[in-house]
Amino acid sequence: MRRQTRKEKFQAWLSSPYMLLAYRMLATLLALSISRWMLYLFNIQFFHQLDLGQATILYFYGMKFDLPIVFAINLLNILFYCFPSRIIYNKTLQGFVDIVYVVGNAVAIFLNFLDIICFHFFGRHLTVDFIKMLSRSDEVSFGVTKQVFFDYWYLLVIFILFALIIRVVAKSTQLQELENEEKKHWYLRQSISLVVMLVLTILVGQVISHANPISKETTMHYTDPQNAPILFNTPFCLITTHETELKEWTGEYQSDYSPIHKDLTANRFIECDTLNMDTIPSNLVVIIMKNFGQEMLGYYSHDRRFQLTPFLDSLLGECLTFNGMSNSRRSLEVLPSILASIPAMMENDFVRSPYADNDFDAFCQHLQKRGYNTIFMHGGKNGVQGFDEFSRRAGFGKYFGRIEYGDDSDYDGQWGIYDGPFLQYAAKTLSRVEEPFATAIYTLSSRYPYKVPKDFELPEESYFWTGFEKTVYYVDCAMRDFFETASQLPWFDHTLFVITADYSNNEHFQPEYSNVWGMYSIPIAFYYPKKIKPLHCNEIAQHIDLGPSILSALEVNDTLFAFGRNLFDTLSQQAFSSYYNLTYQYCDGTYLVQSDGENPFGIFKPLNDSLLNDNLIDRLQCPDVYDKLYRFMQVYNNRMISNELKPSVNDFYEQAEDTIHY
Repeated sequence: MRRQTRKEKFQAWLSSPYMLLAYRMLATLLALSISRWMLYLFNIQFFHQLDLGQATILYFYGMKFDLPIVFAINLLNILFYCFPSRIIYNKTLQGFVDIVYVVGNAVAIFLNFLDIICFHFFGRHLTVDFIKMLSRSDEVSFGVTKQVFFDYWYLLVIFILFALIIRVVAKSTQLQELENEEKKHWYLRQSISLVVMLVLTILVGQVISHANPISKETTMHYTDPQNAPILFNTPFCLITTHETELKEWTGEYQSDYSPIHKDLTANRFIECDTLNMDTIPSNLVVIIMKNFGQEMLGYYSHDRRFQLTPFLDSLLGECLTFNGMSNSRRSLEVLPSILASIPAMMENDFVRSPYADNDFDAFCQHLQKRGYNTIFMHGGKNGVQGFDEFSRRAGFGKYFGRIEYGDDSDYDGQWGIYDGPFLQYAAKTLSRVEEPFATAIYTLSSRYPYKVPKDFELPEESYFWTGFEKTVYYVDCAMRDFFETASQLPWFDHTLFVITADYSNNEHFQPEYSNVWGMYSIPIAFYYPKKIKPLHCNEIAQHIDLGPSILSALEVNDTLFAFGRNLFDTLSQQAFSSYYNLTYQYCDGTYLVQSDGENPFGIFKPLNDSLLNDNLIDRLQCPDVYDKLYRFMQVYNNRMISNELKPSVNDFYEQAEDTIHY
């Protein structure tokens, strides 16, 4: 009889309200943390330095940031299950609380699954600012959403399984009133559990109020900043992230680095006997290809599984080419880098940062002052991502988009006019523009969801190509037709063509391109047979180098503010800089260093270690390279904060000699 009584008491304890609440909270914690960790499993190429064991450790560390969300989402459940009143056994109230429990937790888990997809394309967690940016752009639409559900159906299935588990937990943890329960003890236990849970809720709430997931102070306790996304679930990021300002640097690094270019004279790569021979100013055509990393081009990637770019491979063989690197991973960051030589070295995009209204210098502004007709061309919807507004600020007087094209029979149904007809339109439009002209053409067909025109004929071997590879081949054909048409027009022979990409492809096929070095690798080429020698220069060139290099090649020797270097100057030192997932990267052509902004945590030699498997941080010190990184950051931050992105009077007199541009 005594044993039976103990058993009954134990069973009553297991089915008590606070224990049922504990089951619910534990189920939520496991579901939220596992769905958070799946970001690593489905985007493992972004975390190439982690093995499964290290990632598992970060999974458990990340529970510290899961707990506040679990308590926040289940606050109603906590109050209800611990409330010292028999009203909690009311079936109607329980049904309402169950609905809140299932829906609230399912939404949190769904955000984690949504972030798995977004991280694949954008390389960062969803935040409030990022969602605002997406809501004002064309990144999210019915067509893209439908295609995402089609391509990532398996994630939807897994999410439904998670939601069903939450529903089963809710059903199996419903409150049942016991007839022989001592009510006096029941009220006491409920009151104590309510106090305990409220205290715990306040304590874990302090994590949210004092923590910031984009802060290096938070992440460096657990891992290198580049691996921080594994620690944070998406609801936590949405709650705690906000618009951040740059830190002003004071006296510690008195930099001799200068972004002021006083001498843009070319002293290499240009045929000397043709310099200053033409009385007609050269035209300029900058072609920015969407999603075109070096990996997709046989010219750069000799081990490609399919030859997708026969024309571009041939054309690049007639160009001056570099080992191109993009300074960013998103469209909103690309145009400031290419058109204004402003790299993406902060959390926010420049155009949506606190410094968006800063005045800046741009190569096209100088060309416009010299009488160039300046045009920006993009087949997308007019106003998309603010391209029209920023291009005007960068010196492009006219904008030709989908409206100016005027024929929606060539509309791809999602982004804009297919590249084939739009590039033909661009070539013919330039024939009607008074010379000299400067134009930038931004393609769009090789972006998700990867569509080609219905009447476009793919080769037989394309059966094994992915959708992205098919669009790459299509863009190559469009480029071939563009150059074929342009070569027959009178302006072609005295035009400088600059060929690059906005950023590397998201879909990787070779391991050397699926890390934080290879994913920035893009083509950068100059085509001007009349003046520029065909050559592959085995030096780094980045987006921010294009501005001063273009002016140098066009013999426009103005004073220019640019964070990059003049590629046609032998005195300039090669460099690459980027900011990605709390990580500052800087390369001097030999060593790639990584830092959180204060402390280094990575040294690699990407030319010898393309997979970045060998971190030399414990065996090698590169104080000169780190010094260049910190000097660069100091100048970037301080000038951005003080709105000094154009040459000032002081810049003309402070330095007697031109400073080397890293």
